[in-house]
Amino acid sequence: MAQVLKEEIKNKIYQMTIEEFYHHDYQTATLRNIAGNAGIPVGLIYSYYKNKADLFDAIVRPVYAAIKHMLTAAESPNMPYEHKQNFHVQVELPFLLHMLKNNRREIIILSDKSQGTVYENTKEEFIRLTAEHIQAQLKYKLKDELEIDSLFYHMLANNFVESLLEIARHYKNEQWAEDMMRLFTQQYFSGVDSLLKDSYRVLG
Repeated sequence: MAQVLKEEIKNKIYQMTIEEFYHHDYQTATLRNIAGNAGIPVGLIYSYYKNKADLFDAIVRPVYAAIKHMLTAAESPNMPYEHKQNFHVQVELPFLLHMLKNNRREIIILSDKSQGTVYENTKEEFIRLTAEHIQAQLKYKLKDELEIDSLFYHMLANNFVESLLEIARHYKNEQWAEDMMRLFTQQYFSGVDSLLKDSYRVLG
């Protein structure tokens, strides 16, 4: 019974921590607010977490790790080429929709509210990883003779990551998010297809 109560208190602290960091940010959020919203004394938080940084880490680390794993998984040398071709439809899109449905607040906290933490450069890191992912995907399709400045991949990645964040920031419901993601990815891939056609027209 005591263990169940401890888990309930820890879960309440966890949920109120998400609320606090979502409505404020790391630097302005306070343990006093978290404790007050959880209906517990401030001192009780320290029975579960070391400090504010530990609390912040607890709510964003799983999301950070999951997104980073997804961005790097497709570049595994052990993944067959045909799987890489279908990776976006079969893995990335369902994963992103799942994250938007279940972890959109943590995503926003990680991207927009993490100044002053070890995660403050996460958005830039995800843009870099996305750029590397896009470049790796396109290298299988573009002719070797076509040289593209790395800034181009950064621009595509920046647009992709920021668009995903905009969907998270303005999230309405699951169907809306799915429609927005499909519209965006359709537009994105039509642009990539246009690039491929132009490259073959020039080099062919």
